[in-house]
Amino acid sequence: MTVEQIISGMQQAWNAGDGAAWGAHFAEDADFVDALGRIQRGREVIGAEHQKIFDTIYQGSVLEYRLVDSRPLGDGLLLVHTDSTLRVPAGPRKGTIDGVQTKLIRDGLIHAFHNTARGDLATFTQHDPALAARSPLGWKS
Repeated sequence: MTVEQIISGMQQAWNAGDGAAWGAHFAEDADFVDALGRIQRGREVIGAEHQKIFDTIYQGSVLEYRLVDSRPLGDGLLLVHTDSTLRVPAGPRKGTIDGVQTKLIRDGLIHAFHNTARGDLATFTQHDPALAARSPLGWKS
């Protein structure tokens, strides 16, 4: 399975609200770090945890993935970055949520996935102009 097929399949699974189909894209022993920093381990857990959110806070949501880049790391392992837009029609997460994801893929399955919600730097820094002006590499003094 190609990277594009994996991304397309995940998008279709999300939009169908199908946790099992979502989980099927992961290796049996995969690790998934969600946007809250929680680690989910294993295909079954990843699928079941996603089914919970498909049935509740993200019910009826529409996910759009875009491939940012993909490069081989050796031994059949690919490093893949995507970005996403999630449109949630109702409930506590109503609105649009943008994100970026990092995936490690081998043999058509995701072995590791890290999801991060995108935010506004000014809000994150509580509008501190000196901190907001620093580049990411300049954050440590």
